[in-house]
Amino acid sequence: MEEGKEIASDKGTPQGGIISPVLANIYLHYSLDIWFTRVFQQGCHGQSRIIRYADDFVVCFEREADAIRFRKELDLRLSKFGLEISPEKTKTIEFGPYAQSKADSRGGKASTFDFLGFTHYCSRSRNGRKFRMKRITSRKKFTAKIRMFRDWLKANRTLPTDELMGKVGSKLQGHFAYYGVTDNSKGLNRFSYEVHRLLFKWLNRRGKRGCMNWEKFNLLLKKFPLPQPRITVNLFA
Repeated sequence: MEEGKEIASDKGTPQGGIISPVLANIYLHYSLDIWFTRVFQQGCHGQSRIIRYADDFVVCFEREADAIRFRKELDLRLSKFGLEISPEKTKTIEFGPYAQSKADSRGGKASTFDFLGFTHYCSRSRNGRKFRMKRITSRKKFTAKIRMFRDWLKANRTLPTDELMGKVGSKLQGHFAYYGVTDNSKGLNRFSYEVHRLLFKWLNRRGKRGCMNWEKFNLLLKKFPLPQPRITVNLFA
């Protein structure tokens, strides 16, 4: 499906298909992972590391020269296997302990990057002494998740109250389980707030306009309590 048009093809895998990430892991294991560790990494002048999930990956380099060389050789390597990277989703950035100070000297901000639904950014530890990479739910994913919840709620708002609240609770629990990582409390709280706001809006439309006020809504939440946002994964344990 490209720009709303369905195009038949005997190449590639369907986007969103169950088999796609499995095939990506098999294919990229040989075309990317092994090549990086056994060939490219051997010529690096500093430390390097690749982190990949299905067809999405981040590569880290201690030396800028290695990063520039990798970006050039990556295209050549993937082309041998009939693959190419997406230019609009690919960028080379300065990131790490000294990125913010260098950005400050230029009067700007350190670059960030999105990976697996999180925006990763440069920060410091609580006492400010050490560099710390932090994460927050990416704006793109946050907007998409809220839109999906709104559409679901609009279509299911006539469900019996106990069933509706149970399903809303399950959706919140699933979101918190994935996005509830260290430093993402703000992202969780924002999502919880938007879900409560949408829930109040659509419950208010089930009957006579204005039948649901905030006092009644809070009583409903006491009867059918929803999961509270909390960090479920400590990345520094």
